Amino acid sequence: MGAWNYGVFDDDTAYDALDDLKASQEITTDMEKYFDAVIGAEYVGYDEGHYALVSAAVLDSVFNETPYRCDDEDYFKWVHTLKGVDLALLKQKAIAAIDAVLSDCSELKELWLENRELYGAWQEDKISMRERLR
Repeated sequence: MGAWNYGVFDDDTAYDALDDLKASQEITTDMEKYFDAVIGAEYVGYDEGHYALVSAAVLDSVFNETPYRCDDEDYFKWVHTLKGVDLALLKQKAIAAIDAVLSDCSELKELWLENRELYGAWQEDKISMRERLR
């Protein structure tokens, strides 16, 4: 089954990123790696953009209890286990990573610009997440 819509978890690649984060033994290191891969990149690739956005969404859920629509039944239970992990230092990188995905050098943005009907909703969804992480 394919997932597709403008939300963070509405893409199959996002679920791959979520699976990788859930399996991580060093979640702060891996999240930072995903953020760093897009921050300052000449071009933000599709997969890298998703990994950064999913990592940012996880932070948003941890800090703000944002109720993302997510088909992973264990998502919110797993997020709750992260409450004791010191993730605060990653917030600024998450914000910078979201900005990178929203930049003109982003494959995700390029693809979403082709969808005139949903581009605005996709962009606003990411801007809202960025603002909650400030």
